[in-house]
Amino acid sequence: MKPWSTFSQIKAALDGEDIEGLVTSGCPPDEYNGEASLIESQIAKLTRFGEKPLSETQVERIVEEVWNEMFGPFSDEDLQKRRPAFTAVARKIAGL
Repeated sequence: MKPWSTFSQIKAALDGEDIEGLVTSGCPPDEYNGEASLIESQIAKLTRFGEKPLSETQVERIVEEVWNEMFGPFSDEDLQKRRPAFTAVARKIAGL
């Protein structure tokens, strides 16, 4: 069985988008590790560790749910402000 992990790609997508601006404000490099791990876990469940396809929309929903859980709760307005970043992260993850 081939090992399955997308943690580093998910973490790179989160760091690159830096949705909350924490990386640019000087937080430790492991700042988004927890979120990356939660996103990876949900993707693993939905795809059976990469065996089933996952749409960009599904990934975006996962990213938004994890983000709202870890940094929220956000108002609808706050989620709307972050949605372009959620979409950008989801595109990078779905393209793996």
